[in-house]
Amino acid sequence: MKPVKAVDAAFLQLETDATPMHVGALFVLEPGSKVARETFFRRFKAEIRARLGHSEVFTRRIAALPLNLANPMWVHGEVDLDYHVRRAELPSPGSQHQLEECVADLHAPRMDRRRPLWELHVIEGLASGRVALYVKTHHAGLDGASAQVFLKSFVDTTPRPRTRPSRGRPWRAEPAGTGDLLLAGLRHQASQIAQLPRLVSGLAGSATGTFRSALDLLASLRDERTAAPRTPLNVAITGARSFASVECGLDEVKLIAKTHGATLNDVVMAACAGALRRWLILHDSLPEAPLLAAVPFSTRDPGNTDHSIQVSFMSVNLHTDVDAPRARLKAIHGSAAEAKHGAARMKALMPEDLPSIGLPWLLGGLALAASRPEIVARLPLPANVIISNVAGPPMTLYVAGARAITYTPVSIPYHGCALNITVYSYDGKLFFGLTGARNALPGLRDLAEGVKTELELLARKRR
Repeated sequence: MKPVKAVDAAFLQLETDATPMHVGALFVLEPGSKVARETFFRRFKAEIRARLGHSEVFTRRIAALPLNLANPMWVHGEVDLDYHVRRAELPSPGSQHQLEECVADLHAPRMDRRRPLWELHVIEGLASGRVALYVKTHHAGLDGASAQVFLKSFVDTTPRPRTRPSRGRPWRAEPAGTGDLLLAGLRHQASQIAQLPRLVSGLAGSATGTFRSALDLLASLRDERTAAPRTPLNVAITGARSFASVECGLDEVKLIAKTHGATLNDVVMAACAGALRRWLILHDSLPEAPLLAAVPFSTRDPGNTDHSIQVSFMSVNLHTDVDAPRARLKAIHGSAAEAKHGAARMKALMPEDLPSIGLPWLLGGLALAASRPEIVARLPLPANVIISNVAGPPMTLYVAGARAITYTPVSIPYHGCALNITVYSYDGKLFFGLTGARNALPGLRDLAEGVKTELELLARKRR
């Protein structure tokens, strides 16, 4: 039994049918021959069966404490591969749009907490003759960095799947009775309470500046002039999802960044900002004030591979009030540098865990309150959109012998922030995954195409 850490537990407690808290990834795979394509599902399922002991994510599930008194525990249990590894087929003609619609539908339902929190969906019927793999895992216990560690448990860097000597069952089912859970939970809470004086003492030296920053943030949210402006993206959402993807060359984006004295992250945000500006103008909804992006950043120490969430967020001005793409990129570069300076101060104050007695009730109540449209409409907005950039594998990956052509992220929108744009780098390319709430964003293809357009404009040589 292992305690669920504070940030991971928050992703469980803030979850509702309208706001499922899982993430995903979409691989398009090239199996090779017709025989390899027709036998892929069987071979892939056999590979997963052989690798269940290579990652704790495969076998662990959530076990809630009695009455949800405090954060739950991770326990290991049996795995039903017929449930976790599934098969779907696109209708003819098997287009990219149909694939994205299929992924949106698979991404919408909440995951079953009675089971380990992962699903693998093999999607067949693509017009190209390829197959797709949609990977679905709960965000509790996995951030961008630890998701890459989980990925290594079932993908390879060569066409021939690696083999490892069998050691029998590498895990054992754990008891999760009421008494066991209560005892384990009480022990964990006692240890966290005992560590509070040391935590407070460690933070005291840097708390003054951070406390001042927090007060400044609260003051800015109360001031309508500095809070994020209202747009059609910033509403209460329902559970249905929309999804679109776009890819571009990594070297091309690096060249844009070098040419303009910016970073790769700056270019990603500038492309997203320009696409959002275009979309809002198209819908006659561009506000005078610039949009703000919530940008995750890692608080993980180098070499840490723990399967838990170790991220925080910073707010970056997207300067959507600026018309010229190059001028917008320059302004975003300055705003991002300022935001990173504040994020560095916050990182020191991010505890991994805290006492959580009563916290599930509190966060559950907040999640229900956040779903009410009248509340979302009145609360100040900290951000309009979430934009995340995760460094993925630089080399080619293979799944059950099939080469991965694409590796596109699928992520989490939330009430008041109906669009999440996450970017993975992989094998010399950048893959943008746009995940939206369907009630606010019925289709995302226009936005995705806008990202490509903005990158092309930034890449043009000055005349």
